[in-house]
Amino acid sequence: MSKWKKEIILGSYFLLICVVMGLNSTVIVEWLNKSLFIDFSMDTNFRVNDSFYNGVSFVFLIFLIMYAIFGTFIVSILMTNLLFGALVFANQIKVKERNEFITFKELQTIGSPKELLSFIDVPIGIALLIVISVISLLAILHFISKGISKKMNFKIGIRTRVGILLIALIPLFIIFTEPGIYNKYMLKYEEVHVHNWNPVLRAQQNGFIPSFIQTVKPDYMNKPAHYHKKNMHRINDKYTKIAGKINKNRDNLLKDSQTIFYLSETLIDPIGLPGLIKNETPTPNISKMIEDHIGGKMYSQYIGGGTANIEWSVLTSFSLEVFNEPLSVTPYSDFYVQSKNHHTILDFYQKDKVAIHPYTAHLYKRRSVYKAIGFDDFLFLDNGIRHTEKLGTHKRVSDEALNKDILRVASNDETGLIHVLSMQNHSPYTGEIPDMDYRPEINFQVYPEKESKGLVNYLQGLRASDEAIDQLVKEFASSDKEINLVLYGDHFPSLFRGFEDQFPNDQLHETPWFIYMNHGRSDGGLKLDGISPIFFTTVLLREGNYYVTPFQGLMDELLNQGVKRIGNNFVVTDQGKVKDEDLEDDIFELVDDYRSIVYDALFGANWLPDRFFTFDKE
Repeated sequence: MSKWKKEIILGSYFLLICVVMGLNSTVIVEWLNKSLFIDFSMDTNFRVNDSFYNGVSFVFLIFLIMYAIFGTFIVSILMTNLLFGALVFANQIKVKERNEFITFKELQTIGSPKELLSFIDVPIGIALLIVISVISLLAILHFISKGISKKMNFKIGIRTRVGILLIALIPLFIIFTEPGIYNKYMLKYEEVHVHNWNPVLRAQQNGFIPSFIQTVKPDYMNKPAHYHKKNMHRINDKYTKIAGKINKNRDNLLKDSQTIFYLSETLIDPIGLPGLIKNETPTPNISKMIEDHIGGKMYSQYIGGGTANIEWSVLTSFSLEVFNEPLSVTPYSDFYVQSKNHHTILDFYQKDKVAIHPYTAHLYKRRSVYKAIGFDDFLFLDNGIRHTEKLGTHKRVSDEALNKDILRVASNDETGLIHVLSMQNHSPYTGEIPDMDYRPEINFQVYPEKESKGLVNYLQGLRASDEAIDQLVKEFASSDKEINLVLYGDHFPSLFRGFEDQFPNDQLHETPWFIYMNHGRSDGGLKLDGISPIFFTTVLLREGNYYVTPFQGLMDELLNQGVKRIGNNFVVTDQGKVKDEDLEDDIFELVDDYRSIVYDALFGANWLPDRFFTFDKE
């Protein structure tokens, strides 16, 4: 065969490969996208973004790597299809079981076959037999293809294959080094700076490959300037000593009590909004608890969302404001399951830790997160929630009904910590309570009359919550056990979006909180306004005279210095927002140490030992 004929045939061969693989890659992208939907069933009316159908170039690059390795088209395309077929299969299982899609970090489970097989009902022996059979078949096809190529004197040389490998690896290296650029300009991915409350829904709109690429190298938090191993050892030593000094003056172990952390959905006190209502507050009992016990106002940066973020901050004592974009970062959905450090308030307890949420468990990766941080049980609708009564025409489980499940779980002496998320006052606010005596009088000069019906429904729901919480406190007051109740509102309802100019500063960002300790232990306790939820555990430990861990020793020091909130380059004190450069040296060191701890736990090397966060004092 003449040289020019061979070059024509070779060119035509590669052209045919590109056409076939282009079509094959399109099919792969289609099935990857389908795997984001239950049973691969995508509603034809479902609206998707421009990036949804993109990603063929990424699949094609993977094929080129396979071709460079094996040198035959048949085996290369089969290997590519097997690789992505396994990804489609695994992703579909994860979507169905957990309402989550596979992220870049989770690919490390390839090295844990037992974990992978736990998702499917296939014995290890059979799985191993299938793998060996597939490898054997591919090997046979590979040698057959090689034999045919040799007989036809049509062989892809090693130099050509190295060239193909470089052609594939260079753009892949760029993609994984700067995934945001590839996503934005090639895949047309549009990053939305809002809460990632449902990762699968966002992926369903953007497509699997753009969503997967977005998880490769996210920039959630800046690395602190003083973050290094030696400094983390210094931090460990410093706050271990501080914790020791604090504990000399304390007498109690938190594990000897039973504690309920209660997130009351969209709980606010509308009296804090000047002129909004003309009559009394819908939450008189909660106001009285704050006045008579420990409490005040909590700062929440969210309106109409952010529940999972606030609960994460309460459980971890990690500030959301240290992130680069706190309004769009969602730790549960974005990174927390894969983080190396899952130390929380749960570490204080040896008895059972139970989470209660009268709603679905499919949002925010809660099942995965709760398992990672050590909850022994998670009760949600269709899984342990026994009481589902509702108020009037409300859609959500009432707080009164939720109380019954709380008290049932709390009655078990083997239960140490209960983490509660209510749902009664979640949007929409179309539900009514016909037999409610409380009738809020709205000032229509402050809130538009045409939009006030939803506000009235919401405020009546608040009154029902106030009464339910009052009854819960009375139940705990009569208990022989030592019980602590930490109750807080997570954010303002969506009814107040667009009212930021009318209610400036933090008026739409401060929600009520209180700590009640039965047997008179919280009477006349501490009052704090404008604090971050990161300090709830700190206040509980201080007011209950409980021993602290080294980490909570730092938190206690911050509270002593008047620090109420910690951001990425500022803090908030009674004097307002203070930039890092304007802080006194001793306070800046505390704040800088805090940021280094958060970074180490979530994104760093996890240099701090477990005992920095845990408490093993006997």
